[in-house]
Amino acid sequence: MDDFAVLVSRYGLAAIFLFTFLENVGLPIPAFPVLMLAGAYASTMHTAVPLVVGVAVAGALLADGIWYFVGRWRGKRVLDHLCRVSFNPDACLERAVDGFHRRKSATILFAKFLPGVNTIMPPLAGVAAMPFLFFLLLDFAGALLWAGTAVALGFAFGEEVAETARGFQGMLGWLLLAGLAATVAWRIAYRFWLVKRYAAKRLEPEEVHRKMREGEEIIVLDLRRDDDYAAADRMVAGAVRVRPASFHRHAHHLPRDRDLVFYCT
Repeated sequence: MDDFAVLVSRYGLAAIFLFTFLENVGLPIPAFPVLMLAGAYASTMHTAVPLVVGVAVAGALLADGIWYFVGRWRGKRVLDHLCRVSFNPDACLERAVDGFHRRKSATILFAKFLPGVNTIMPPLAGVAAMPFLFFLLLDFAGALLWAGTAVALGFAFGEEVAETARGFQGMLGWLLLAGLAATVAWRIAYRFWLVKRYAAKRLEPEEVHRKMREGEEIIVLDLRRDDDYAAADRMVAGAVRVRPASFHRHAHHLPRDRDLVFYCT
């Protein structure tokens, strides 16, 4: 990890395939700059650019194909695991599913340019039972656009990119590790801040029932996930159904002079 440029120059196509595969599997491996390096070396060493792009696309397609069949096999459970790293796992899952169903083709075509979306998109296609050949065609086009853009940028600047990489090659791994550590630390700190800032008193069901029976003006919001809500045969009388993914749209319209009670799974 501490010397991407040397790996690309020494192992060539095998390194390109490995980096693109690992990033698309979901590991924090920056394949785009690696492909730029490969394009730069291709311009200076007269390597066939289409071969470089083709190997990168193959690595991405293999990873995406694995995720697609994992999604078909495991269903939404795999999406639950992928969303657990977000600040709001329930909203993450619902927003991803909603966005995918609204713009399936565009999501697949441009997913590789969007960190996070790139990882969750293939299993989403599997969960949605999108025909595999149709998914593969769109994914191939998206991977070709992504890899082609990176390699073309590296090829266009050629020796400048390669020389810059040689100058920084000893620092690349440490910079990547520092960036990852900072990202993880920020996420953990921000999550703790959210919990401390917005934590509310926990009420037992009996207490909520007593308040409602005595006529206290409370608003009960049903924030259960879509799957849990659809599978249930009852809800709190008078509760307002709000999907976790769309709660932010309703938050500003909630009354300030009444107690709010949230319940979920």
